[in-house]
Amino acid sequence: MVAFVRPVLASSLALGCTSAFGLAAVARDVADLSPSRGGFSPSRDTSSGGGRQTPEELGFSSDEDIDTAGYGSSQFNEEFCLDIGAKGFPIPTLNMLKAANWDVPTYFAQLQGAGYAEDALQMTGPDSAILKSDCMKERFHGKTKHIFVGDSQMMALRNAFHRLNKCPEIWWANHSEKDIDDMMGTVRRNEASKTQVKSKTRFHSRADQAPDKLPRGCTEEGIGSFVSWDAWASQKIPVREIKMEMDLAGVSPADGDLVVVWIVGALAGFIPAAHRMSTLLQSINQLHEMKVKMVWDSPTFQDEALMAATTTYDLGRDPRSKQPIAYNYITQRKQSGQIGSNQYRTEKTLFDQGIEIPTTKRWQISNRYRGLQCDGIHTDMRARDHLFYDLPCPMGQQKYGKSNYCTWVEPFKTELRGACPEASGLDDLVLQSGLYQMCAAHEQPFCYAYTEHIR
Repeated sequence: MVAFVRPVLASSLALGCTSAFGLAAVARDVADLSPSRGGFSPSRDTSSGGGRQTPEELGFSSDEDIDTAGYGSSQFNEEFCLDIGAKGFPIPTLNMLKAANWDVPTYFAQLQGAGYAEDALQMTGPDSAILKSDCMKERFHGKTKHIFVGDSQMMALRNAFHRLNKCPEIWWANHSEKDIDDMMGTVRRNEASKTQVKSKTRFHSRADQAPDKLPRGCTEEGIGSFVSWDAWASQKIPVREIKMEMDLAGVSPADGDLVVVWIVGALAGFIPAAHRMSTLLQSINQLHEMKVKMVWDSPTFQDEALMAATTTYDLGRDPRSKQPIAYNYITQRKQSGQIGSNQYRTEKTLFDQGIEIPTTKRWQISNRYRGLQCDGIHTDMRARDHLFYDLPCPMGQQKYGKSNYCTWVEPFKTELRGACPEASGLDDLVLQSGLYQMCAAHEQPFCYAYTEHIR
């Protein structure tokens, strides 16, 4: 029943940073959190999104029309579904971090002790419920090519695609010290220049497009290409780069080949709210002209509590609440739409207008399973490009909380990486949600029922 399993992360985290009162509070929460106790009650969660949440608030509709003649409709029931092994979501992140005195290793050590370890954070379900990556293929002849266009979340989705097809994972290219020195030299020169042309451009790492060799079971069609696109800096999708990948793979939709472009990812959360709808519509039109199939990847849920706990910016603690002052800054920026943009509102507005495009349920899935994003954004930290998040903007270091030429993203305490669970099963679910939208749009393969304890 378990589709993907990884070894459990061994815990050797010290708990000495937390007060006795905090540890006692954490212990009480962990006792309730344990899957054997049914998990957290949503009514106790006062973290992001606060209070009891219905399926509709999380983005799962309970009254969708079901196409009874659709794909596998007779098989879809409570037992025929995809889920995460661990139960008891959503986790009350803010309450847990407060109890742990905002110490991230303590927070994740307690979650792991409660059963939220890596083997329990993988996708589960019957093999018959897991769609293949060519399920949308309409003809027997012709090649198939999947191209992932966007940022770190699309990198994570590309690797979920590889896992599905038994192909090696491919992440970001490593950089030498000279590479970093050269980039910082660019920053210093731009900061010193009085005539510099302002730019929104940001640093990002390169990524390989294929493994050195294909192991048994992995075929060329199981390898996805990755194209970097910073939609905050440029609203136009990288058509030239997409066509180059199609040419390199030798595929042409006009000749009967199937090309699927998965586009945007988390940077949808960084596109200014005023531009998101136009970016989405332009992408639809341009990809339609290219005669490729499109899957729009909805934005990820951004957990401001975890972002505040893992940022390198230490602005001190609020003397009354004992919360990091950075938490107030991040919360205000999220509420004003400076981070997270307008979250899922653009997609919902489009669908309410009767325009249907295949769209992943990343927003709904990451909202439901929140509390696992180590830096507040990523559930698989291997996808995070350290150049994009940790280096200053090429035009120079920006004032904290301001975005003059580069969008503001919280830098991450790299020493915390070892404490982060690798919840890659969430990306596997996101990939499946996109495949279902393309191949079985009216089916509901995810286990979700609103009860006192979300199961």
